[in-house]
Amino acid sequence: MRYFVTGTDTGVGKTFFCGLLARHLKNQGLDPAYVKPVQTGSPPDDDAAFVRDFAGLTPDRARTLFTAPEPVAPCFAFDPFPYAEALAGIAAVTAPNLIVEGVGGLLVPLDFSRSTWELARDARLSVLVVVPNRLGCLNHTLLTHHFIESQGLDFAGFAVNNHFAESQKSADRNLDALRYLVPGGVQWVFGGELEEQI
Repeated sequence: MRYFVTGTDTGVGKTFFCGLLARHLKNQGLDPAYVKPVQTGSPPDDDAAFVRDFAGLTPDRARTLFTAPEPVAPCFAFDPFPYAEALAGIAAVTAPNLIVEGVGGLLVPLDFSRSTWELARDARLSVLVVVPNRLGCLNHTLLTHHFIESQGLDFAGFAVNNHFAESQKSADRNLDALRYLVPGGVQWVFGGELEEQI
């Protein structure tokens, strides 16, 4: 299992989900590893440290490859982005259960010639999309899924974050709609009082 975890936007719970997934895999004795190719706003933002502490991973199993201090899209911090080095850093992780966390969504520019989704393609990772269960999520999720299919990426499913749900009714509506519109797409539901594991 080699996942590229992205979101329909920034701030949708990607890092928290990576922590949940890593902890789940570790509890099954599967020795997961986590890589964040680029972290902006560092410090204080440190997604690898959160995942490492949350999942109980060793430092060599949760790391960040490149950092920048300003909390901005990578294209504003790198010119050019060290793309080949990032791919090499991902490839160097030999763990069979790898979680690579992107920044924001798939089209966030790494620099002005490459975007985040290209890391998933070139590292041959299955794309898992974290979806905030809130008003507007259907459009954002379907656009993201359409892009994944248009680029021929391997789609691993949706991880729906109920932390954002306004009510049980709205959460259930969105989930039912996603299950209907993308059959088999919803793989995980997590967050808030509505948490479940699929």
